[in-house]
Parts: sequence; C-alpha cells; structure tokens
Amino acid sequence: MNFIKKIHKKYFIKSGFEYAAYLKKKMILKKQGENCFISKGADISDPYLTSIGDNVWITDGCKLLCHDASVIMLNMRDGSHFDKVNIISIGNNSFLGNNTIVLPGVSIGNSTIIGAGSVINKNIGNNSIWAGNPAKFICTLDEYIEKTEQINKSYPWKEILTKRSHKFDPKHNISIEKKLRTERDRYFYK
Repeated sequence: MNFIKKIHKKYFIKSGFEYAAYLKKKMILKKQGENCFISKGADISDPYLTSIGDNVWITDGCKLLCHDASVIMLNMRDGSHFDKVNIISIGNNSFLGNNTIVLPGVSIGNSTIIGAGSVINKNIGNNSIWAGNPAKFICTLDEYIEKTEQINKSYPWKEILTKRSHKFDPKHNISIEKKLRTERDRYFYK
C-alpha cells in the first residue's frame, strides 16, 4: 500500500463500514458482498484470493492468510521454487471475532460466528458457532440465538435497543449509545 493510500486510510476512513465500502469501490477483494464491516486493523494478505459474501464482519486484528510463507525459507535454503497458496471464502452473514486467523484453503459457511482469537484451519459449515485454537464447533446458530435471547431477557435496556439503527449512522446512534452506556453501567455496577 503506497504512502498516500495509507494516509487516506488512517485519517479519512473512520469506520469498518467505510473501509469495506472503500475496498468494494476499488474492487480489492476477488468478491465482496453488500453491507460488510472490515476493520482497518484487519490484515487480508492476498485480497485477490479472498471472497466474502453479504453482511460479513471482519473485526480488528483478524488475519486472512491465503499463503503459507514458510516455503520462502525452503526456497532460499534449497534453491527450490515452491509456492503454497489457496483461496479463502467467507459466506453471507458471518462474523469473525477479534484476532481470528483464517488459514489458506478455508471456506466459512453462511450464518457463522467465529469466536475471538480463533484459528480456522478447516472448512466451517453453515449456521454454526466455532471458537478456539484450532477452532472447534461450539453450538448451532439456533442454539446461540436461544442462549442470547435468554441473557437479554434480564437486561433493562431492551427498549433502548429497539431504537438503535443497525446501519452505520453515528449521528442517529450517539444519543442512544449514551443511554445504553448509562443503563449498562447501572446494571453491572449496582
């Protein structure tokens, strides 16, 4: 990335929504769906080998590695000419938690959540939650939704959440976020 692009990214792109829109406009990834969030702190080493669907969230510190650079050492040591690359594909409505690492050749299905700090070294099916190093199956998406609904029943700020926009709109959400923070602070630090 040249110096001007780095300056633009650092000072003029404020959110992961804006960064994803920038990447889509410049057609950086092999394929990119709509309504994506890609943190400026994510590292997509070979974007031309990376495809993501609609409503994909790639959070801070994630690394999508389409190559295995260890062969460089072998090539230098032995004079060989190895190359070890493969594609990465992430389906619609998928979420990668902070610092997730996705290795070459991995396909992540639709409606999948990957827990923070996970290492994905094999294909992940649809409608599932995975976490760990290496990542292991945790539960189905339906089970996760059921657990999350149970947790949310105890929160006194449920009504505030219904007013919150799911699209990136900092002006609309600023007062709502302040109310949420106040309620959460009261609830957890009674």
